[in-house]
Amino acid sequence: MQDTDPAAGANAGQAEFWNAAPGQKWARHRDRLDALFAEITEMLLARAAIAPGESVLDIGCGAGATTLVAADHAGPSGRVEGVDISETLLDEARARAAGRDTVSFRLADAQTHAFPPGAFDLVLSRFGCMFFADPVAAHANIGRALRPGGRAVLMSWDAAERNPWSHLSRAAAVARLGPVPVDGPRVPGQFAFAELGYVEDILTAAGFTGITSATLDTHLRAGATTAEAAELATLIGPVSRIMAEHGGTEDDRLAIAAELARALSPFAGPGGVSVPARVNLFTATWP
Repeated sequence: MQDTDPAAGANAGQAEFWNAAPGQKWARHRDRLDALFAEITEMLLARAAIAPGESVLDIGCGAGATTLVAADHAGPSGRVEGVDISETLLDEARARAAGRDTVSFRLADAQTHAFPPGAFDLVLSRFGCMFFADPVAAHANIGRALRPGGRAVLMSWDAAERNPWSHLSRAAAVARLGPVPVDGPRVPGQFAFAELGYVEDILTAAGFTGITSATLDTHLRAGATTAEAAELATLIGPVSRIMAEHGGTEDDRLAIAAELARALSPFAGPGGVSVPARVNLFTATWP
């Protein structure tokens, strides 16, 4: 299902980004990324407490991992719709959901798409709500898709400096290739929702009530070895951006990966590499 082309809307830059090389890499490495975020997904779904028969809207669903787990919770009498701005990732999601009648996916910009009013019991998002050009307008639009009393459970990253997976990766890339400009706070992107109060204000302005927020400690399951973890980290996230801006080569990526593997060594153990992470969790109710 698709509405007007997201590449022509307010979040056209995000649509271009997630349909180009970065989105293609996320699609290619979807299973490794699912494993990376497994503990976080469990936390999100535990807080969402989806009841059998509920209807769920998954914002920024990517390759569909959270959508499919939500559908498991909602059961055969429920339904879950995943929405994303990337056709590249939705192709993966649809393939994974083949034969599951309670799951659907929509290519749309959730900031502007005309969702059926009051159609969902729950809005869910794992790292999908930090990228909107106008976050108040986006969350107001998403809220209108909820029935009265419907709830939202949203997860974002805490600040980069409190997430070693990001700041160690960036440091290794900068040491090899040189600095790049750092996004300011609240600029749409991975760490735009690092401030609890800022997001609470957005949700309030969008029309939500009963807002709660908390910062939680968790872990990223990064791989069996530090070399495996570092390889994945150099294919996505800040390393990929720094490589692009400096015209980095494959030799540069391998050198960054080697340095990053050393930096990740304190997090390696018998069960693999488990990197500490901090995330923000928000809940709210649509009146």
